Amino acid sequence: MKNIILAALAVSVASFANAADNAPPKSFKDCETCPEMVVLPAGKAILGGEPWDQDQRATWGRTREVNIRYSFAVAKKEITRAQYREFVRATGYVSATTSCNTWGFNRILGQTEGYTWDNPGYAQREDHPVVCVSWQDATAFVQWLAAKTGKTYRLLSSTEFEYAARAGTRGPWFWGADGTKACEFANVADDNWRRLYSFAPPFACNDNWERTAPVGSYKPNGYGLHDMLGNAWEWTEDCFHDNLDRIPTDGSPWLEADGGDCSARTPRGGSWASGTDWLKATSQSKDPAVYHSQLLGFRVALTMPK
Repeated sequence: MKNIILAALAVSVASFANAADNAPPKSFKDCETCPEMVVLPAGKAILGGEPWDQDQRATWGRTREVNIRYSFAVAKKEITRAQYREFVRATGYVSATTSCNTWGFNRILGQTEGYTWDNPGYAQREDHPVVCVSWQDATAFVQWLAAKTGKTYRLLSSTEFEYAARAGTRGPWFWGADGTKACEFANVADDNWRRLYSFAPPFACNDNWERTAPVGSYKPNGYGLHDMLGNAWEWTEDCFHDNLDRIPTDGSPWLEADGGDCSARTPRGGSWASGTDWLKATSQSKDPAVYHSQLLGFRVALTMPK
């Protein structure tokens, strides 16, 4: 068993090194304030939890091969407050939810009325990821962005998210098997975070932020994408399924099929409050589509023309 674990970790490290050595993928922007998009290649990848991962949960999925036969673009960074503000000003959009799940000192306060994306309960700059947005809010944003650009912007599927986050690697993290390196690549529950909270087993490092950080503050993965793990959980299009045995392996979102609960969606990637047990390439959550949280934002995707 020890040899199996060491071999799997070696694959993870080697895969990341190979991905990082490649030339950066092509990127583009459809307008001055639009998200910068990175074009990812079609291809096969191994997703899901390795058998030796003791923190793996049943609802995160077992190891499986996926084959994405199309090229798609992913936002290089999470959607920021500034970008979301432009959407709100342009459309007059008002969320149906007027509260946000809030973290107080060493305890979770629950839904707090009056906390919104513009006042999430802690200080943010305009270049921080927008949080306290629901799946419905994120969907409204991508519909506006699609109309503005004439392109079919959307949220990522859960499979696309993990494919993009891993960038060809295996194991728990795209940077390799060393958890002490987390703060080079992600905003996580760390030594600095521990001064406020005691909910999670923290990473043994310091990322310099107690809560959200400006997007792109940390090193990217092998595809040139920032914050695919940590900073803010990110909404995906998938409806929630508590058993992933039949999850699509072609990159498509998993909606009502096989008992999917579409009143709840599937955030991915973990956040600034995620420790070593939750911040994984495989980790996913279950949250109502109308849910607002200080931990939860999104990024956008776009299927490339053939």
